[in-house]
Amino acid sequence: MFETSIRAFLPRSIIVPFCQADGVEYECSMSVGDKVREGQVIASPKGIISANGACIHSSVPGKIESIVQCSLPNGNLSYAAKINTEGEFTFLGKKQKSADWNIFSPSTLIEEFKSKGIVNTFGNKPASLATQIRECTLKKHRFVIVRMFDEDPSRYTDSFVASHFTDKVVEGAKIVAKAFEAEGLAFVLPKKCDFTISDDLIKGDYCVTATADNTKYPAGFIHCLMRAVRKTSKIPEYEKFNSVNHKCLFLDPETCLSIYHAIVLGVPVVEKFVHITGSCLKSAGMFKVRVGTTIRELVEQCGGFNTSPAKIVVNGLVRGNGIPNLDIPVTKMVKSIEFLPSKELCVQKSTSCIRCGRCRAICPEHLVPDLLYKMASENYILPRDIAATAKICGQCALCNSVCPARLSLCQTILLLKKTGGNNA
Repeated sequence: MFETSIRAFLPRSIIVPFCQADGVEYECSMSVGDKVREGQVIASPKGIISANGACIHSSVPGKIESIVQCSLPNGNLSYAAKINTEGEFTFLGKKQKSADWNIFSPSTLIEEFKSKGIVNTFGNKPASLATQIRECTLKKHRFVIVRMFDEDPSRYTDSFVASHFTDKVVEGAKIVAKAFEAEGLAFVLPKKCDFTISDDLIKGDYCVTATADNTKYPAGFIHCLMRAVRKTSKIPEYEKFNSVNHKCLFLDPETCLSIYHAIVLGVPVVEKFVHITGSCLKSAGMFKVRVGTTIRELVEQCGGFNTSPAKIVVNGLVRGNGIPNLDIPVTKMVKSIEFLPSKELCVQKSTSCIRCGRCRAICPEHLVPDLLYKMASENYILPRDIAATAKICGQCALCNSVCPARLSLCQTILLLKKTGGNNA
């Protein structure tokens, strides 16, 4: 855990992709040669389906040099604005006046989430917070649950934000709870915690705190958080929290902090905390990074490499994914970047399943990953009820970690999950 964070150097230029969340199409509202302000909207959601998508802002003042195509940290491609930094900043280095968010209606708050570019980065599939709230189908038992630690044990970003900005994270969560019209708000803290949430912030039976043992993986997934929160329902005044379900709204500390800045201080999402680490680097740290900064510029601030990395992993060794080069920009979804030498990489070549059963033994949801994989890859026929269990996979990737054949079990089950347990 880092004691302090470091502000990343202001980039000479930034590359701001027009796609910051999966499945949302954006339309650029600027042209090459236009001057932009820090925090100015440069792209908005396109079409009816994407109407609630979070707006895209310029994270620096400057001039749009060109519209380019770039790779995203999740492997997708997107058009982006390359902006040369120049001129006066609107927010950086200036004190912002606080607003009383209690006067805002839920619909006004949701519209602010959209216009300020709030993306919920809980889990591996970031999405516009406004979209998540407006598309929620729950008529009752609406709860907001905040995980106050990282679900990936190799990452420290959410844990850092939770411990250093606790009050702001809690206030951000309360803002979302009002917008979501939630019946209750729950915070799941690590069992061994170096911070506390004061009683003044969570008065009454509306808010509850629970604990989870984050030293044992998995601990931060939806099913784990639900179990932790439901334990508090044994106390009579918190009995309603027994109705917490997977359709509720789940948040992480970085998202809550962004909400605080957006609603209380009026600052859109133009920067975020990123954990930069790896034995290839000369130094490591927790950086506050402008959205659109390239990974190459962050490496330069770390003093460069001791050895050339064989792999660059974004968002954790367990839950993250590899990226091909250093010219990929930091987007709202990036929480950590790790640079690994070849000696720290295991053999990735896959072979045929040896039917050892390790994936079944370790699965916290008691699934049959090997058979689900066989169903998807070999058109193996499974009973419908077993095939449908793909829907409850939490994507913890433990099956991948123990598979001696190095099969892509977790990724394959995710594909089945997207198709409703149908290998078609």
